[in-house]
Amino acid sequence: MSADSIKEPAAPAAECAHMLEFKEFLASTAAKASATTEDLTRNCVTRTCNETYKVSVEERHAELVAAIWQQLNSRGCPAVFRLKLLHQATQLLEKEICYAKECEVSVEGPTQYDLLKLQKFVSNQMDKLLIKLTDNSEMERLKNYADEGVICQSPEHCMCGLAQTALHTSAAVKNKPRKMEDRHVCLDRFGAIYELRNRDCRFFGVFDGHSGSLSASYVRSQLPQLLADQLRQADQQTETQSSDFYRNAFETAFLQADERFIQKRITSGTTCVCALINRDQLYIAWVGDSKALLVGKRTQLQLVKPHKPESPDERKRIEAAGGTVLHAQGQWRVNGILNVARSIGDYCLETVIAEPDFVDVHLNEAHDFLVLGTDGLWDHVPETFIIDTVYECLADPTTKLDDIPKLLIEAAKERDSQDNITAVIVLLKPRHQIER
Repeated sequence: MSADSIKEPAAPAAECAHMLEFKEFLASTAAKASATTEDLTRNCVTRTCNETYKVSVEERHAELVAAIWQQLNSRGCPAVFRLKLLHQATQLLEKEICYAKECEVSVEGPTQYDLLKLQKFVSNQMDKLLIKLTDNSEMERLKNYADEGVICQSPEHCMCGLAQTALHTSAAVKNKPRKMEDRHVCLDRFGAIYELRNRDCRFFGVFDGHSGSLSASYVRSQLPQLLADQLRQADQQTETQSSDFYRNAFETAFLQADERFIQKRITSGTTCVCALINRDQLYIAWVGDSKALLVGKRTQLQLVKPHKPESPDERKRIEAAGGTVLHAQGQWRVNGILNVARSIGDYCLETVIAEPDFVDVHLNEAHDFLVLGTDGLWDHVPETFIIDTVYECLADPTTKLDDIPKLLIEAAKERDSQDNITAVIVLLKPRHQIER
């Protein structure tokens, strides 16, 4: 048969817009990975030996999930493909990590991993996985990586569009301090990521580290997994769980994170404010002075009472446990050192505890959004200003959602905030339904 008689393959049928976007993402990933080997570490959270910690085997899964999810987000993976890629990558890397001796720390006793090396390993393996998907044999299976029901069956009439409606936004700046010690996490798909029965529940957290960022980094990765482990017990019990169940779940997760981090003997601690949205219930747990503001048409409610050493209840507890509350450097401090009475970490301060306070709120149509932030925001920007600014920006179609927390941060800086600043805005309904 002559070469001239060989027919060219038929032109591919029209494809769903989501699938086209995914293929473009994979092609871009392959191009970047082949351009330079330095790209293998481009998305690592920590970059120096001073910004790492040892990861135990029981902590490994949470670190892998957090690192893979962060990789998929920062690389720009289309949202409808992230979840299944996360689960496949996690299974793959759990097997591969057993052979990755370069990630292990040379110490006697149980196996431990270096966080930085673990993150580099994840970045490397994600490159390999995504490049593999560009093989012709794998391209036919790409639709299997999409969320259920999002790939159009009639792509020539595709009307699905590319973008999913964003329901949260966040921003953070180092500001005046030498290092950025704030961390935050936004998991709109918390239930699906950790395979809970209610796959639609959402989780958000803001962590204000001190004496270094390691505690905040640790809690950002570990706390979602620890909380999910507790909530999974509910999946095996009754359909409706009481407020006490969620209170206990948060308390157990906070205390476990504190106990495990303290064992590392790292001089670092972090405040923590977390929000779990489960159907029409909002659960808030916190230690320290990061805050959460719930806003609606008829309600503006600061949900957090900060744990400050000068608070009568906290002072009484600290002194009863053998600590002192002293005024130093312009603030009341535990043992003259720390200006919050509760935190995760801070193993040197035994009277600073990690037991969280907790509130729950039944959400209704009157609730519009939630604002989480570190004290670098709340200590300098009035709540009324935050409320007015968010409403005005949401009503202005020319203002991007991602610009709103940046405006709040700029307002804090203009009002002489010297601290790291983090702001997270969580919409409780679609943007177009929010009216002042």
